[in-house]
Amino acid sequence: MPSLEIHPLSGLRDEAATLLAERYVRQRAAEPLLPEIDDFEPYLPEEGLVASRGGAAVAYLAGAVEEESKLARWLFAGHAAREPEALRDLFAVQAGEFDVSRFMVTVPATDRDLLDVWFRLAFGCQAVWAVREVEQVEPVDFDGTIRPATPDDVEAIVDLDLVLYAHQEATPSFSEFSPPPREQSEQEASELWDGPYVTFVAEQRSEVVGMLILYPRPEGDLRVPAENIDLAFAATRPEARGSGVGLALTAFALRYAHEHGYRSMTTDWRMVNLLSSRFWPRRGFRPQYLRLYRAVP
Repeated sequence: MPSLEIHPLSGLRDEAATLLAERYVRQRAAEPLLPEIDDFEPYLPEEGLVASRGGAAVAYLAGAVEEESKLARWLFAGHAAREPEALRDLFAVQAGEFDVSRFMVTVPATDRDLLDVWFRLAFGCQAVWAVREVEQVEPVDFDGTIRPATPDDVEAIVDLDLVLYAHQEATPSFSEFSPPPREQSEQEASELWDGPYVTFVAEQRSEVVGMLILYPRPEGDLRVPAENIDLAFAATRPEARGSGVGLALTAFALRYAHEHGYRSMTTDWRMVNLLSSRFWPRRGFRPQYLRLYRAVP
């Protein structure tokens, strides 16, 4: 077998785009709710490496280092391969060039060969991007009401934001992200009515106990399909969990999306968030991509 050769991406962009197109055909066969793409070259990062064998490109890897965080990232179009094992060679070279100790890669959730390569490079699953169809689902009775949020709900919205921060900080998430000062959170919450966000709150006995935010996320990547809306945030007060608040908010959001002409809904969650990683798949959300992470001690 001819030996593996490694080249700069700049001289083999057409070949890398072909590899990405082949990968994406497999993705859309497994998950049709991905955007339709004709030309893949514009999605390729500017810099990277291509592996060839016998003069034919078999894999590419293209990422960059975020200077502030010193985190190397390979995004939705960051890699593809006819010969997945060659990605391990490319990572060895590129990781050495980056000279950092933290790495994050986005991998198609349905491509087991690619996932196997990254797991054998000591990566673990950190987060999930997912999608589902929208439909006119039946309302869920939870002994409460759902309504659009108003500026009078700012304090309750901030409280629910803190609920999520507290949950993510606890075991087994161990998030290192502390909540911002309350004044900052109040300012951000007060701007929800100025942007494209659609915010709903759930009330029980005149108290806001849950919230859900929808966001028409822009297209233009390899994830967000046409006529899609994103479920950007959801939280329920701990004392109200199990009463149907989350189910009712989700059903309400799906009906809203259907009635406003959206075809699909995306969302994402951290795999170590036990509540989210169990709740959203049961609501019909199917993984599109996995975010894998590795930190070298």
